[in-house]
Amino acid sequence: NLEMVNLIENDEHFILVSLLITVCMQMSFFAIAYTLQIDKVTDFAGTTNFLVLAIVTLWLGEDYSYPKIIASLMVILWSLRLGIYLSYRIIVWGEDNRFDEMRSKFWSFLGFWIYQILWVFLTSLPVIYFNSLDSPIELTAIAAIGLGMFLIGFTIETWADYTKFNHKLYGEKWCTTSLWKYSRHPNYFGNIVLWFGIFVFCFTYGAPLWTIIGPLWTSFLLIFVSGLPFLEASADKKYGEDSDYLKYKYETSILIPWFKLKSKS
Repeated sequence: NLEMVNLIENDEHFILVSLLITVCMQMSFFAIAYTLQIDKVTDFAGTTNFLVLAIVTLWLGEDYSYPKIIASLMVILWSLRLGIYLSYRIIVWGEDNRFDEMRSKFWSFLGFWIYQILWVFLTSLPVIYFNSLDSPIELTAIAAIGLGMFLIGFTIETWADYTKFNHKLYGEKWCTTSLWKYSRHPNYFGNIVLWFGIFVFCFTYGAPLWTIIGPLWTSFLLIFVSGLPFLEASADKKYGEDSDYLKYKYETSILIPWFKLKSKS
């Protein structure tokens, strides 16, 4: 299609091509997941899509300067780590109970995958746009702050996931060790911090301010849509009558790791 080719050729900042890649990837995996009624490809599809966008836009930009490689590697490292972890977790646990109510319902299940398209595409915007720009060679002080935020967030997310996974292997209830002693969802906090770090890094080198929609969208999903609300409701349903759980919930920050509050009792 000549018109489509022209659109892609005029896609100066790789926005359209990234959206097309994301839609094609997610709809392909949706077809597999819905046809086979499985959950094992869902997280793999999302995290792999981030990796593909980082690599493709870096390649399209034909600029392999130091900052471009760092920005792309941050996304690649995060997507590889999280993708491997989530894929292994779903193999161990079997099914993802987030989809129990929608897995067999075409439109409901499709709605989730549309959310996943938006998650991947919007969150990747800072790196997508940055990879289309001319980049200076030096690493600036503000860019170093963004890189530091990424490393801190990445470490928190990885540490929290590792702790929670090992905790669940032993069939215990809610996790209260390590970072989970100071936050009920430290992995989400780490995820938000690292994506804001990626934005700060890319913004330093010319990515426009509006690309902050990436980390803001991730934060919105985790805090108000598919993250905290789902897990909090699930934990309340399981342990809502347990006084120890209620004590932990009252004393422990929901997201930002912080010192425990004094119990009412």
